[in-house]
Amino acid sequence: MLLATPSFGNEDALQTTETSEAKRYENTNVILVSLQCLRPDHLGVYGYKRDTSPNIDKLAKSSILFDNTIAQANLTPVGMMSVLTSQYPRVNGMIAFDTAKDAVKSRTLPEILKYYGYTTAAVSGAPEFFMRYDSDSGTEIKLGDVFSRSFDYFGRTRRGTGPSLRVLPTDSLDWIVKNKDKKFFMWIASGVIHLPYAAAAPAEDKTIFDPPGYAPFWRKFHSIKAEEGFDDDITYDVLMRVFRNNYYLGFKPVYKLSSDDVSYITSRYDASIRYTDLFVGELVKTLEKTGLAKNTILIIHSVHGEDLGERGTWVHYDLSEAVLKSALVIRLPDGQYGGKHIANQVQGLDIVPTVLDYLGIPKDHGLQGNSLLPLVKGEPEAKGTEYAFIDRIPWWEHTLSRWYLEFKNNQTDYPDAEKKPVTDYGTMLREAFPPNSYPPGDIAIRTSKWKLIIRKNPRLLEKVSWYGFITGKALQYGDLELYDIIADPAQLTNVADRNPQVVNDLKARLLAWDASVDHKKATYGTGEKRFIIPYP
Repeated sequence: MLLATPSFGNEDALQTTETSEAKRYENTNVILVSLQCLRPDHLGVYGYKRDTSPNIDKLAKSSILFDNTIAQANLTPVGMMSVLTSQYPRVNGMIAFDTAKDAVKSRTLPEILKYYGYTTAAVSGAPEFFMRYDSDSGTEIKLGDVFSRSFDYFGRTRRGTGPSLRVLPTDSLDWIVKNKDKKFFMWIASGVIHLPYAAAAPAEDKTIFDPPGYAPFWRKFHSIKAEEGFDDDITYDVLMRVFRNNYYLGFKPVYKLSSDDVSYITSRYDASIRYTDLFVGELVKTLEKTGLAKNTILIIHSVHGEDLGERGTWVHYDLSEAVLKSALVIRLPDGQYGGKHIANQVQGLDIVPTVLDYLGIPKDHGLQGNSLLPLVKGEPEAKGTEYAFIDRIPWWEHTLSRWYLEFKNNQTDYPDAEKKPVTDYGTMLREAFPPNSYPPGDIAIRTSKWKLIIRKNPRLLEKVSWYGFITGKALQYGDLELYDIIADPAQLTNVADRNPQVVNDLKARLLAWDASVDHKKATYGTGEKRFIIPYP
């Protein structure tokens, strides 16, 4: 795929020309591009110095850029369903990785648009959205689930010759060309920025930022057997053994990550963004060539972000700023309001109400987010989201208790000292999280300055903690944590004891929200068959 640097509309001028606001749904297409694990601070348009995103940066000049967007969850299917329904996870029902076919009862954006005459299509290159496994046997099954329902076309871009399922969703471009004369909603989901970062990319693309002469540290140890075809790619089996930047084997720290190690991992992460940016460039070119740029809303957002060692941990295990802050770029037809930055805090919940508001479709579908158009238009009463609420549900350990840990046991050549403890740990997890039980979670509230986290069951979390297991040490969790995210964006220092008034105010608001959400939470029958989402 060639790197494209398209010109998309009049991107240097602030566009405020509006067409008739009534019934825009009659002739406006909508494309939602959902990118896993994308940190906004690793995009040029958000100030990153490495050239990771020339096409997204160019697109942003004719778009509205939201500087402070917060995800509702730290795990992909949970956070994504909150976007598609504009509802918190417990309300829409996507609260675990073992899910019944009809778990989510809420209306999704494609369902709403289909009612208004839209052809609906989805193409994914991320296994979280197109694969399920039987939770007992671990065999792949064909299942029409909550992500694929209400789409006239739901497809996946097949893997190439490489080992990874996480490929660019290029089949979406062909679909757009063939259906350019229809009014459509297209959802494009990509997992290339997820571990193993850009593994399916050609060598010249995934190594573009590699530090010269680097040899991956994990190759020094007989830890996990190299998965065929992954070579020097970074897999979960590597990074989930890192805690406080020590690499653990046999419940002992055997290696301390160096600055070169961190640089290599970050470089591969950045390469995955650059490779994804190639696709965005091709998408923009396709819209221009087909003439669809003039009547299409294009939204690019990240489902959640990624920890890159700032707190000594990696991936998206907890509720850090790096995990919860998301990119959000909205290009309206013909670049209306292009070049505008919105500094106010907003949420992933706000995407669907914004789309419906622009199209002139009533927003009476139980939506819990707000339209961002008043902010975009500069209406004086528009303030954004003063308090953002987040559900950390399920815990990562709840996912391990299902099929995933057993699957990894069959793949992984554990050191002898770990083999029986891994089996015992899996047994303990299954006892802690019985089948069909409601998964445990933590909750958080965030303002522009503070984040308060309440651990709803800290003693159980200490018992089941993955990091406690791999380190061989009991970890301790307090009931709550308060962070000054301006002074301490890495969330290294809990300042709850120093700010009792802030704690009391935010705690009261968070518990009131928690009670209101819990009152509305979706429930399921105990006999419903569950199927596990392949994660990570």
